[in-house]
Amino acid sequence: MKRLSLITTCIYGLFLFYVLFGRSMGCDHDCSYVEYVKSMCNFIPLKSLYILLSSPIISRPIVFSFLKNSLGNIILFIPFGGMLPLWFDPLKSFKRFFIVTFVSIFIVESIQLFTMLGCFDIEDILLNLFGACIGFMCHQKLFTAKKQQNIKSA
Repeated sequence: MKRLSLITTCIYGLFLFYVLFGRSMGCDHDCSYVEYVKSMCNFIPLKSLYILLSSPIISRPIVFSFLKNSLGNIILFIPFGGMLPLWFDPLKSFKRFFIVTFVSIFIVESIQLFTMLGCFDIEDILLNLFGACIGFMCHQKLFTAKKQQNIKSA
């Protein structure tokens, strides 16, 4: 079981690396770093929701793009939230898990900004953190249920 968990974690890690950095590798930006930051960064929470709701014409492609981005950012980090406490016992505490996850996601977003391999988006941080928390809660429910089952059978 441990080997399967390790293989799954490695595959997920490679996939996460590709989604966060790999897709942007080799892209050439025809602008200065300052112009890149201005055009590729969002420091305003819920900005995309505001844009969606205040848009005079809400079309299917706009809604689909919003949902794809929002749900994608949440779903992408659900496994992260389930795997982190599996591999690191101190992160079975929600407070520690939350702090480490927040700092990790913030660092990833910052690396994307500084390397121009993506954008820094506060909404991504919030949505990724939300997804990781869902994964953490699922992990806790699963392992709490297993512990209770082992106690009852003993």
